[in-house]
Amino acid sequence: MSVVQHGSRSPGIGFAAAALLAALLAGCGTEAKTSGTPTTPTATAPSTTETTGSDPQAAFDPCAALTPQFLGTHQWDALPPSPKQNTAGGISWKGCRYVAKAGYGFTVETTNGTLDQVRDKFPAAVDISINGRKALRYAARPDVPGGCSINVEMKSGSLYLLVDDPTGKHPRKLSPCDTATEIAQAVAPLLSAGS
Repeated sequence: MSVVQHGSRSPGIGFAAAALLAALLAGCGTEAKTSGTPTTPTATAPSTTETTGSDPQAAFDPCAALTPQFLGTHQWDALPPSPKQNTAGGISWKGCRYVAKAGYGFTVETTNGTLDQVRDKFPAAVDISINGRKALRYAARPDVPGGCSINVEMKSGSLYLLVDDPTGKHPRKLSPCDTATEIAQAVAPLLSAGS
C-alpha cells in the first residue's frame, strides 16, 4: 500500500505500512523485493493451494494496457505511472501505481493470488461482479481510513486494485470503495477473454 504524498500522509508511512502488510501476509516467510522501486503488496494471503494454468502477469500488463490516452480520458494522469513488482510468501504482484488529477492514488496489479486466498485472509470481503467476472471488495486495513481493495478473478490469480484516498479528494466525493469499483469497471474490460 505505498502512498504517493497527498494531504498529511507521507510516502514513508505508506511504504512502511506496505512492508508491514507484506510481512504479515507472508507469515514467517521473508519478502523478496524484485525491483528497485517501493512495492505494493496486496491483501491476498499465501496458501498451500498452488495455482495452475496461465500466468496472470503474462496475460495482462496494467502498465502497458492503461495507455496515456486511457489514463487521460479518466483524469488518472497527474503523474507518470510508477512500476511496481513484489513477491511475498509465494504470492507475486506486478503492475503500476497511478495518481489521479484529483490527487488520490491507486494501484493496478496482476497477482497469482486467487479470490479464495483473499477470502481466507479477509472473510468480510464483499462479493461483487466486475465486467461479468467474480470479484471481492474489502478494506485491507480498516484501521487506516481512505483505502479500499478489489481483486477481480483471472484464470490463475486476480487483478488487484487498491485505492488510497485518505482525505476524500475524489471530485464527486466517492468513497474509496466506490472509487475502486469505478476504476475496476474501467480497467476490467481491458482483460482479454480467457485471461
